[in-house]
Amino acid sequence: MYRTATAVAITAALGLSLAPTAGAATKNGITPVAPKAGKSVPAGKSPKFKMRVKGTGQVWVHVCSSAKKDRDGVICTTASIGQAKKSGSQFVYTPKFFDFPEFWLNTPGTYHWQAHRIACEGGDTSDCKQEGPVVKFKVK
Repeated sequence: MYRTATAVAITAALGLSLAPTAGAATKNGITPVAPKAGKSVPAGKSPKFKMRVKGTGQVWVHVCSSAKKDRDGVICTTASIGQAKKSGSQFVYTPKFFDFPEFWLNTPGTYHWQAHRIACEGGDTSDCKQEGPVVKFKVK
């Protein structure tokens, strides 16, 4: 009896600890696909930022060295910003690459990316940015 209760308690605790992780991968209908959190992209090349998007509106991608969000919930635009285009079942954004030493894709370090769609819903036009989760990745 004691082993069964312990097993049930451990299973419940694991289930609760994993549940927020699965739900955190999607926000406002935006699910980041690549690059995945914690992964690296090679320095000197332009990666493809991929996401699945449910809902309508233009999809934009911001890349920044900071995860700090503005009042609309979107990260800064200091490294890169661009519009993602639909490609099959996903949206894809490939930043333009500039071959100079100070360019962010030539500078190893930790960066963050976030997709958001422009969609005013429910008649409220005060915040039309439907932001997705922020993803941390590295340039190596």
